[in-house]
Amino acid sequence: MPDFSNSCMNILSYAQLSEADRNKVLQKIGQFASMSDQGASDDGARRLRKELTSYYYDLYKLCFFRSLEDTNIPDEVLMFLYFGYIDERLAGAENTRILYEASRAIGLDDNMRVFPLYQWLRLIYTCKKDPSVNDFSTDYISELRKQRKDGAITAVQEQEALRDGKRRVIFEIDNMFRSANRMMTSRVTTFVPFFSEQNLTRPLEKSLLNFDIIHKTFNLVKAIDYSLFYRQTVFTAPEEGLDKAFIQVEVLPDIILMPVVGTRAAMWQEITGAKRTTPGRFMLPIIEEEDLSGVIIKMCGEFRWELCKRIQGARWNDLTERSLTSDYVDYIDTYRKNRDLSQEAKERIKSAMSKHRNSYKEMFVADYSTYIQFESSGALRHNKVVRFILFNYCPFSKVIREGPIATNPQYTQLIDRYNQKMAHEIHLFDIATGRIEKAGHPIPRELLNHRVYLTS
Repeated sequence: MPDFSNSCMNILSYAQLSEADRNKVLQKIGQFASMSDQGASDDGARRLRKELTSYYYDLYKLCFFRSLEDTNIPDEVLMFLYFGYIDERLAGAENTRILYEASRAIGLDDNMRVFPLYQWLRLIYTCKKDPSVNDFSTDYISELRKQRKDGAITAVQEQEALRDGKRRVIFEIDNMFRSANRMMTSRVTTFVPFFSEQNLTRPLEKSLLNFDIIHKTFNLVKAIDYSLFYRQTVFTAPEEGLDKAFIQVEVLPDIILMPVVGTRAAMWQEITGAKRTTPGRFMLPIIEEEDLSGVIIKMCGEFRWELCKRIQGARWNDLTERSLTSDYVDYIDTYRKNRDLSQEAKERIKSAMSKHRNSYKEMFVADYSTYIQFESSGALRHNKVVRFILFNYCPFSKVIREGPIATNPQYTQLIDRYNQKMAHEIHLFDIATGRIEKAGHPIPRELLNHRVYLTS
């Protein structure tokens, strides 16, 4: 175990701050570490938290860019880049030890789906990933295009900026990182991004996330809502006698672990760029203090809602073009006149709307969470109208349909209707692939994957 008693000075020196700036930050960190209540509401405490937050992101940039040229990054610097660690006094000796061991254990996700922020920024820098959208849902490419149209940059400068790793990383840090980091915590008004043991509500080792637990939790949700990450796309293979077919492909999201202690998560964007078959982006705190399954289920519900809105465009709430969002909005808007709902059910909807600030999206996410956590096991919580909408657009997997809810009267009609629909689609699919086999061609892998989807 290295000596971390001088961590803050070592990190600031690594960032190559001037002596005056080093002393200023050291003083502020020391002042913050000595506070018995770091969330105090007096003016001095608020001013100190604001100053420390400003220092943090500038310090992160300096350490990150220097680390790109360093083959032997100091332990405390890695701990800062992965977890926001800055000082042993602030973290506590035992937590410092845990973060040190965790930083040395972090490798690469075998599935290349989960990325600690530090690894993610390296991918941004090398142009293997594009920067995320900002708070106005504008991505890096669109922002540069706007600057060129406004005359702020030339076409040549636009192309150079697209490949400029440093500018790409700065855009990601100044936009997504600053906003998402704060969103992860329930202490928004007293937020400071540096790691402090005062922010912990349970032992650190129980909250640290790793790749395996994240994959297992997402797989549990997918085992219930099997079509969650599938998107419809067009597949063509004229050389094999297939001009066009609509198939479903699974597009798993990128999951970015933010270097912060948090209780929340964020579905940051449902797609990347303009293409609909690109991965979404989910943000989790690398130290998650809430139940991970509940947090991830809420993100998946938000993803369902936002992806449908993206696909439907301006008609996302237009009932003449049926979709998950339009049907759900109609359900909320007309529940008072709906004869399929009891008076008790209507009162529950009214109460839920007040609780969720009359937000269609928040209402849906809450209903989706209940659907996945309770209805899938046969513990019924929903009224028949919202149950129909959810099962129609987010059907349970075959294991659930033939298991916990198979004989439940509330679901038997829905399951029968679903089975008839899928049997028809499988029949059409088998006719199409039969022609390919008859012509002596092998069935493309994309079509075989689509049949797995149809029978899931």
